[in-house]
Amino acid sequence: MPLTRLHQAFVLSHRPAGRGYYRLVLNAPGAAASAKPGQFVMLRVTGTGDPLLARPFGISSVLSRSSIEVVYRVVGRGTTLLTGVKKGQTLTLLGPLGKGFPMPPKGAVPVLVGGGSGFPPLHFFAQRAGKNAHFFIGARNKDCLPPAGILRSFKDVTEHVHIATDDGSAGVKGTSTDILHAFLSRMEKKSHLVIYACGPHPMLATVSRIASEHAIPCYVSMEERMACGLGACMGCSIPQKAGGYKRACKEGPVFDAKEIDWTERVVLPVPHLKK
Repeated sequence: MPLTRLHQAFVLSHRPAGRGYYRLVLNAPGAAASAKPGQFVMLRVTGTGDPLLARPFGISSVLSRSSIEVVYRVVGRGTTLLTGVKKGQTLTLLGPLGKGFPMPPKGAVPVLVGGGSGFPPLHFFAQRAGKNAHFFIGARNKDCLPPAGILRSFKDVTEHVHIATDDGSAGVKGTSTDILHAFLSRMEKKSHLVIYACGPHPMLATVSRIASEHAIPCYVSMEERMACGLGACMGCSIPQKAGGYKRACKEGPVFDAKEIDWTERVVLPVPHLKK
């Protein structure tokens, strides 16, 4: 591991973003200079004596040549501990790590699909991909969507934001995969599209099926538990159709969807897809 990937990152700002989300801005010149959309960092709160390992976080933005932003949701002990970090403190940062999203070829239209709290890497990607990207986001209800400020940030970097909720309380009633499929079905020509997705396994499996149905290239960022972030522990292994496994932290977290063996994972029902 190159020593330049290990940093003491200075906290420039850290504030709640609503609905259990936080926005953390770090001064980390080494990470900011080399980060690519889809890569992640491992963060550990310094000076606490807590025995927990570092936690992986997708990079949401590179704000300048020296600073990055991480948007995260409080889900357990590690992220709860992180919420107590104040401006002026330092965090141990390892990264950027992993393989990011391949940028779309010239003239292609990126189609971004997010679910759960998997949207931060897609935000970074949208910043680099340009305004012509389409972003699809789904949640159980309006209160489970990303906070309004984060959705506005997506609208700043892409002109096309599509929202779905299971109960219809915001956007269209349905799931992100429902509105993705409806969008693709309306289009006669799809050869210029490339799909990029990040979210829960069932959603990614369904996005992969939809992409295959419409013969569209698809890249997915796999959300896996990671202990080391360096490929040593093999705890984040992803089954491959060709046999064997690849590590989300090393060969991923971004994979070509058609290479993954989805049979070990639950697929959401999409009744209007061919069997």
